[in-house]
Amino acid sequence: MSVNFVLEWSATLLSLAFLVGLIQRKVWAWPAGIVGSALSVALFLRIGLYAEMGLYTVYVIMGFYGWTQWSAHASSDQVDLVNLHPKIQRLAWLGLPMAALLGWSLNQLPGVSYAYFDALTTVFGLWATWQETRRIRTAFHYWIPLNIASVVLYGMKGLWVYAALMVIYSIMSVIGFIRWRE
Repeated sequence: MSVNFVLEWSATLLSLAFLVGLIQRKVWAWPAGIVGSALSVALFLRIGLYAEMGLYTVYVIMGFYGWTQWSAHASSDQVDLVNLHPKIQRLAWLGLPMAALLGWSLNQLPGVSYAYFDALTTVFGLWATWQETRRIRTAFHYWIPLNIASVVLYGMKGLWVYAALMVIYSIMSVIGFIRWRE
């Protein structure tokens, strides 16, 4: 059994637990997400997906932030959701030039894979994660296409467990989208 295999499966199981808890708006989701993301960092470093590695490093940091935010706003065992003004939502468009710049920068590194695609999922993953940490209803609007794109990216790298996880995430993101609208 290879190290990559163990990292991939362990991170996958913890990430699924995180998403289930997140959809249910449970504070306990965040520690599972933190550990799952840390394991993903190690895997992506080993296989050369540097933007994904950076993204998951930020996920670890944002996980601690989300954990404190959700803990502070939990009513009973769930958090209440908030809306983000549409004008602020339009800031997401800035992600396109940011992804292009990040992709160009990553392309300068040796051993990088799919730099622009990797950068696009990274930039918008950060936006969606920030929305999750702040309990913003529209987080799943971004996760649905991001998870579908990640199926393709991980499949191109031969990370079949992660690709399958992203298929499950895509389905669960639709569920999250519906549940977070209630």
